[in-house]
Amino acid sequence: MNGCNADRTGPAEWTVWEKQGLDRATGRAFAPPGLHTVLAGAFGLLGLLAALAASLAVGNLADRRLRADIGAEFAATAERAADLLDRGLFERLRDIQVAASLDTMRDPAAGPAARRAVLQRLHETYPDYAILFFVGPDGRMLVSSSGALEGADVSRREYFLAGRRGPFVGEVHDGLLMAAALGRPADNPPRFVDLAAPVQAPDGSLLGVVVAHLYWEWAEGIQRDVMAPVLARHPGAEALILARDGQVLLGPPGMPRAAPPWLPAAIAADLAAGRGGSRVEPAMAASAQLVGYAPTGGHRDYHGLGWSVLVRRDAAAAFAPARQLAGQVMLWGLAATALAAALGWLLAGIIARPLVELCEAAGRLQRDPSAVVPPGRGAREVVSLAGAIAALVEALRGREAALRDGAARLRLATEGAGLAAWELDLGSGLLTRSPRHDLIFGQAGPLAEWRLADSLRHVVPEDRDAVARGFAAAVAGGAEWRCECRIRRAGDTEPRWVSWRGAPVREPGGAPVREAGGAGRRYAGVVEDITDRKAGERALELLVRELDHRVKNQFAVFDGLVQFTARGAADVPGMAAALRGRVIALALAHDLVREAAGSGPNRGLRPTRLAALAEAVLGPFGTARAEAEETPGAASYGGGRIALCGPPVSIGPTAAAALALALHELATNAAKHGALSRPQGRVALSWEDAAPGGIRLVWRETGGPVLADAPERRGFGSTLIRQSVAHQLGGQVRFDWSDPDGLAVRLECARERLAR
Repeated sequence: MNGCNADRTGPAEWTVWEKQGLDRATGRAFAPPGLHTVLAGAFGLLGLLAALAASLAVGNLADRRLRADIGAEFAATAERAADLLDRGLFERLRDIQVAASLDTMRDPAAGPAARRAVLQRLHETYPDYAILFFVGPDGRMLVSSSGALEGADVSRREYFLAGRRGPFVGEVHDGLLMAAALGRPADNPPRFVDLAAPVQAPDGSLLGVVVAHLYWEWAEGIQRDVMAPVLARHPGAEALILARDGQVLLGPPGMPRAAPPWLPAAIAADLAAGRGGSRVEPAMAASAQLVGYAPTGGHRDYHGLGWSVLVRRDAAAAFAPARQLAGQVMLWGLAATALAAALGWLLAGIIARPLVELCEAAGRLQRDPSAVVPPGRGAREVVSLAGAIAALVEALRGREAALRDGAARLRLATEGAGLAAWELDLGSGLLTRSPRHDLIFGQAGPLAEWRLADSLRHVVPEDRDAVARGFAAAVAGGAEWRCECRIRRAGDTEPRWVSWRGAPVREPGGAPVREAGGAGRRYAGVVEDITDRKAGERALELLVRELDHRVKNQFAVFDGLVQFTARGAADVPGMAAALRGRVIALALAHDLVREAAGSGPNRGLRPTRLAALAEAVLGPFGTARAEAEETPGAASYGGGRIALCGPPVSIGPTAAAALALALHELATNAAKHGALSRPQGRVALSWEDAAPGGIRLVWRETGGPVLADAPERRGFGSTLIRQSVAHQLGGQVRFDWSDPDGLAVRLECARERLAR
């Protein structure tokens, strides 16, 4: 080529030029006829088909899954609301049953003041009670928690008629009788759910009925709490609570209660069968509705009122995110198609022009990275390209080796320490970062561009101004910068803690790298996610507070024991012996439930078994170790002076201390005055299930001094037993002195209280 033109080129030379892809008239490179067009069309078609197929498949899959997820979310919300309604009514009914079983309520001689005090305490524990009252057998209201309506005749009320026979929960109704007492206008009376339970005397006769009016606003609070997350994601969603007959108990404002919405047959059938789910129903309103629904099935021994919970929203609005996602996927697919077609056209031109030798050299390099790139032949551009490729390959090989070593050392230093490096160009605001930097801020991968404003945008608003001011002051003074603050990562709702450290980039001599005007030009440093460290600090602080609380509690227990023992001690040695025995019983109970790990309010504690607690406390008085177990898990002891027998029962940390004191006092009394004071005396401690959900412990002494009758005065030991059982276990204890052969003590409490 060296200045050659068409006039000076002979026919023999043209053959070489054509072989090298040069046009005879212009001397420019040309592609074989039609090859560029064929390759461009092939690449464009392949890209079009691949992008369209992928976008359609991904769009349809995303649409189906998102629709299913939204429907499942509505169904789960309805199920959660139904469960909270059932559990709430169960708990309130249990409150009324417990109140009806109290000794004060069951005592025929109890006065109105005592019963009113019980009702007032129960009312104070749960503010959603409108009123609690005690109705006599004749249907006349004897006492109420507020003193209102006392003397009113409620003998024809459903809650009284049904409450005489057993626990009762009534449907929602307007409280017309209570409207005036509560200061509500007659045209807007309060709405109540009635709860009732019979009160029976010890001989089984009916003393009356304990009744509570529960505000219906209690259900509205459940609706608000359950619907809050759904409304945040799906504005306009509505929740309805329907009665058994389909009437609206709770719904959107303006919906009449007496005119229930028409339920499609499929939803009605599912609810009748006790099933929940979600459907798109066109007959729920003017437009199609996405409906999540669930029935209330009761909880434990409360069988429910047959209510149903529906969560609905206009189907078009509910599924709008799915349609938007499908449209976005299709849009991106079309963009990818256009890009693929353009790239196909460009690649077709590039692929059509290279010479066979360069293609073969590239193939050899692909197979063997150490292969040598041959010098190019033919056109000046091809020769230059071949030389450049050869030089580039060699340079890349050297740089790749250096980069591998440097990257390995840098990765080992930063990743091992959990650090991410960054360098800020103060002029442009752009950051150069290590890959870990963007991961700390919640990005799935490194972003193409990151500015200082992007970092500040992730800082929570409460900390943002302080961080910006501190960094600006450090930059202005050319000083080091340290900062700990909270950020909110992309896609996260909970903030995380990071630690920033930075300093001006300096010249080899130590001076900052500066612009012409004198200002610092670059600032570099590291950022670290310290969320776990902050969580550990918070956990340590909570642990210290909890330890302080437990120590204060133990001091309070010891103070109570000292005062209680001092009141009943005849002399100092007797007080010391009694106090020492009680403290040892508490220590044995604590050893059984102590543990070196845990979390929450019971950190460092664990449950134990009733058999293990009894053996530890009563061991010094003559229990024997387990000989055999007739049933799996049952404890049966024999061979000693105290025999233990009963099924496995879990004892929690709180109940262990109270039960240990009670067992210790029983054994001490038996050793002083009962069966254990005689060589032939024996004690049997047994326990069994007692309905409903209770445990009955029986302490029976035999072979001791003959009992004539109950002692004339109650000793401090029996008083301590009664108070421990009543106050800490919520149970009751009865002493039976009628058997001349020995004392019998029966202790009853709820299994769930023993597990605390």
